[in-house]
Amino acid sequence: MPTNRVNNSLKIPYLLALVSAVTIALVYFLEAQSDFLAVFSNVFRSVMAVVALSASVFALRNYWQNLQSTLSRIWLCFTLGMAFWSLSQFGWTVSTLVFGIRNPYPSIADVYRLVGYAALFAAIFVYMGVFQSVISKKIVAIAATVALPTSAGIIPSILLATRGKVSQVNLATLLVSVAYPLFDLLLFAQALLGVLVFTTTGLKGRVGGAWLLLNAGIVMNVFGDLLLSYTNLNGTYYSGHPLELFFHLGYIFFALAFYTHTKQL
Repeated sequence: MPTNRVNNSLKIPYLLALVSAVTIALVYFLEAQSDFLAVFSNVFRSVMAVVALSASVFALRNYWQNLQSTLSRIWLCFTLGMAFWSLSQFGWTVSTLVFGIRNPYPSIADVYRLVGYAALFAAIFVYMGVFQSVISKKIVAIAATVALPTSAGIIPSILLATRGKVSQVNLATLLVSVAYPLFDLLLFAQALLGVLVFTTTGLKGRVGGAWLLLNAGIVMNVFGDLLLSYTNLNGTYYSGHPLELFFHLGYIFFALAFYTHTKQL
């Protein structure tokens, strides 16, 4: 597809994404700590998760051939990942709004989300396997250099939140709190290979934009999960906390990444 036609087909989705992001941010700012925001934050995160899932389903339908097709398996895994994350968000919403659990952490919602990571890891692993021949040691070293220093600061930061409260934090809560940001960073390091492959090698310009958006979505989850883990461990998290904006933006970037990929390849 010609570049100008691709750009035209992406204008409306990008504009909608920008309007959505600004609107959500304004709601959090104008309705800070209100009862309305507590409900909005729970419901709308589920809505945004479904939007990202819908974009992945659109891409899956676009690329689907059969289970023997590598591209089909890749997008099936992306879709499964978004499906489990949507179930996670829905489980959290039901727990808080229907059953009145103030902060369902950890819960079945966390199980769904962690399973979703496995599907996303598989999707990116298989995708990068297709282009293994162009992934040089230099590219791997760059990805590791970016991701590892950040990873080294995750566990100390989270453990700092439990200082003086070790007896009040159960093992499941601590494990989930550490798992989220670490899985995010591992996913980021893996996806960063995709950005480097499609921006620095002979494949430059193919689907680089989609991979940049995918990485932006993952980075939003890195910050969101790190802050969520920290605030949950020190007891300062509440529904409608500003940190939730990272998750909203993450889903927006994921949806744009999946849709953009269908237009660039």
